[in-house]
Amino acid sequence: MTGEMREPREVWESRALSAGLSVKGGVTKKTALVIAADPDSLSGKADKARSYGIPIVSEDMFAGLLGELTGGRA
Repeated sequence: MTGEMREPREVWESRALSAGLSVKGGVTKKTALVIAADPDSLSGKADKARSYGIPIVSEDMFAGLLGELTGGRA
C-alpha cells in the first residue's frame, strides 16, 4: 500500500488478511498487487511496481476485488 489512504492501512490490511491475502511492507517481484491512494503515484513503491509490471489499483478497485474474493463479505 502506498500513499495517504482514505481508510487507515490497518483497516485495509485486516480486510485483505480476512480474504486470505498476505500483506507485505515492500514491493518485490513476487508482489501481486499494489494498492495506492493515487494509482498514478510517483512513490518509490509505485515506481518499483511499475518496473516489475505489477498492477497498481485504487482503494475503490481493491474494495471491489475483495468483494469478489469474499462474495461480498469484505
